[in-house]
Amino acid sequence: MRNATLPTLCALGLAGLLGLAAPNAFATGETGLYLGGGAGQTHGDGRFNDEAEHWKLVGGYNFSWLPFIDVGGELAYVNADSLKGSANGQAASLDVDSVQATGVLGWSLGPVGLYGKAGMADWDAERRGAGIDADLSGTSPVYGLGVRAGLLDVTGRLEVERLDTDDIGNLDMVTASVVYTF
Repeated sequence: MRNATLPTLCALGLAGLLGLAAPNAFATGETGLYLGGGAGQTHGDGRFNDEAEHWKLVGGYNFSWLPFIDVGGELAYVNADSLKGSANGQAASLDVDSVQATGVLGWSLGPVGLYGKAGMADWDAERRGAGIDADLSGTSPVYGLGVRAGLLDVTGRLEVERLDTDDIGNLDMVTASVVYTF
């Protein structure tokens, strides 16, 4: 009887641990390809200390390898409206768009999660004003933090990002977006 009790207790213990781990397995973000879009505010600094609206298209792939950890990669296109400011002592505007490639690391807490991202952005800017006509471009770091909440395959996200460039000043972006995981 004693020999049968130990395997039974081990099996019950293992089943109990798997039962406790099952809700955590469903707590991770969805694994797979995702696409989405959003809108928000861009805030410039330096000579273009102004706010403008922007829109964003995003696509990526998320791997949910561990119960609480999400790892992924993301590509995004961001297009901002004109920031007002000055250049060479004259009133000017700055229009910026960028293509971003970032790595994403997240922590799932049930249907919500927190994430951070870091990568590089290839940006183009048009500076226009009286006697000013300049096209600028470059590649600069981009990084940010966000929170997400999902229901089935649809996830709402709110994130804060910074495009860290010396040429046109830093651009801080707050974006609300919706993504769909396939």
